[in-house]
Amino acid sequence: MSPWQLELLRLMRTRRLVALFAVFVILGFGGPVLVHYLPELLKGSTTNGAKLILPAPKPVDGVQNFANNISSLGTLVVVMVVAASVSVDANPVLAVFYRTRVRSGAGLLLPRFVTVMTASVLALAFGTVGAWYETSVLIGPLSFGPLAIGFLLEAVWLLFVGSSVAFFSSVTRSVLSVAGAAVGMFLVLALLESVPGVLSWMPTRLAASASDLIGRPAGPIWHAVVIAAAASLLGLGTAVNRLGKRDVPRSR
Repeated sequence: MSPWQLELLRLMRTRRLVALFAVFVILGFGGPVLVHYLPELLKGSTTNGAKLILPAPKPVDGVQNFANNISSLGTLVVVMVVAASVSVDANPVLAVFYRTRVRSGAGLLLPRFVTVMTASVLALAFGTVGAWYETSVLIGPLSFGPLAIGFLLEAVWLLFVGSSVAFFSSVTRSVLSVAGAAVGMFLVLALLESVPGVLSWMPTRLAASASDLIGRPAGPIWHAVVIAAAASLLGLGTAVNRLGKRDVPRSR
């Protein structure tokens, strides 16, 4: 059995594939449904004596709900699943097993990384189609072109997320520490968005691209694409190099 077949089986048998598709598909189909029915659910509600009236939802609202959830919850799920997949040395016994059979860092990491990232992007695609369909049916017609471009940009964001997790897997060993380091870095990047002139260059700018492209002009978003792509290649290359040189962990 090849390493690629092994990683595909691992992805399915550990239910990581189910976790990815369940989250993205539920967010894709559920977001527009919530936006559509929210005014009815809150109809007649009052706040400090004032009656709460929500405007009728627009098609962009359904996509925006999905995109915002993907940039937060979806990203977190991808971080956890990728960390569990690419943390080669998290289990010392299994690490020894793999490292005595695969000598190169590329052989250790790339089958894991490519398999889990392909599944993540496919899950995003299914969720995006679900959001487009439910929005068109429940709220109003929605052009699929800008949404498709937004999907591609969000896929670049997921690749940046995955390569960042891969990099941290070469710095630390446990799944939780890898995921925690990656989430911490994303929080710092989100905070840096408030610095004047920095937003258009931040990879986090891509996390909710679908709603940006449909709701308003995207602005100079391609700066973020270049930075995210370059950082992804650098992070993945560094991870491959470091993992190839790392000593075999000792069993406890």
